[in-house]
Amino acid sequence: MGRPGDPVVSVGGLFSYTGRENADDAVGAGVEGSLAWYGQRSFAWIGAVVQAQLVADRPVHERLALGFQGGFGPVGAELSMYTEGAGRSNARTYGAQIVPFIALPIAYAGFRLALPFDGGAGATIPSYGTEYGLVIGLKFPINPRAFGHSLH
Repeated sequence: MGRPGDPVVSVGGLFSYTGRENADDAVGAGVEGSLAWYGQRSFAWIGAVVQAQLVADRPVHERLALGFQGGFGPVGAELSMYTEGAGRSNARTYGAQIVPFIALPIAYAGFRLALPFDGGAGATIPSYGTEYGLVIGLKFPINPRAFGHSLH
């Protein structure tokens, strides 16, 4: 059983279904890893998150994100920077995303809102535009002392 203050390192699968401006809806699958610290006498926690997905689009391409997350017990939010690879009709896109979520011991579900930094300024094709959708995942702790904590 983990102790308050112990870091929780978790890894697992990530699935998303999102709608996007300037592009078709997209399905993504990949992996997510996180590192979280829990307060000494509370359910509050903070941490970092990294994600790597393949997006089933034309052509299949990568979507990568890196950021911070925090919460209180099973309720939390992630704030990340992301990049999504170019598709047939869209330029590589960079932006920020926020994902409020609810996590159970090994599963979580959230709502992704991704905002691009620009509309593909200077590109001959548009960026993906605003993205919104469902993100779900299963993650497991890889450090034995972390068992017993919420794992997102």
